[in-house]
Amino acid sequence: MIVGLLLAAGRSTRFGGNKLLHAPPGELPLALQAARCLEALEHSLAVIPQDDATLRALFQDVGLAVTEVPAAGPAQACTPPGLSDSLRAGLQATPDATAWIIALADMPQVQVSTVAAMREALSQGALIVACRYRGQRGNPVGFSSRFRNELMALQGDQGARGLLERHAAEVRWLEGDDPGILRDIDVPADWLSGAGQDSSAP
Repeated sequence: MIVGLLLAAGRSTRFGGNKLLHAPPGELPLALQAARCLEALEHSLAVIPQDDATLRALFQDVGLAVTEVPAAGPAQACTPPGLSDSLRAGLQATPDATAWIIALADMPQVQVSTVAAMREALSQGALIVACRYRGQRGNPVGFSSRFRNELMALQGDQGARGLLERHAAEVRWLEGDDPGILRDIDVPADWLSGAGQDSSAP
């Protein structure tokens, strides 16, 4: 079972509001635009902040399963969840997965065909799958369950970059024609510029 994880628990501090709920005129909210790439998978899960009823309803209305990042303890109450916290919550909610494709909820232009190619590579035995556009690595990234413990051990917002570097020999690179793997939304102007280059890669 290859599971898509959509990490959607960020705080949008640079956007000036919850960017995942923001929708340009006539378009879907950012969170749902980002979720579309996971249509290539039979099983997908969105990871949201605890008690975010609006995001929960948004995802559930389109049939996407949801899990929450547990609330921080008193000492960390003012610290928003990092990428690793979201990833850990998604992994814990999908213990039977044979692999995960990890996508970010502020990247609305990733093509379904990119995720389909990643799913195919993982189903054929690839241990790690990463995609590139014109030589630049982007997101999503796929991992087999062999790396579950290492993914669970990640801390803060470092994401999986270090893991990719440690296991470089086991990465299967997919060279594609999908500029969406490099583009995320950090500030409102990114909507007007076709989205910015990804600055939050896991």
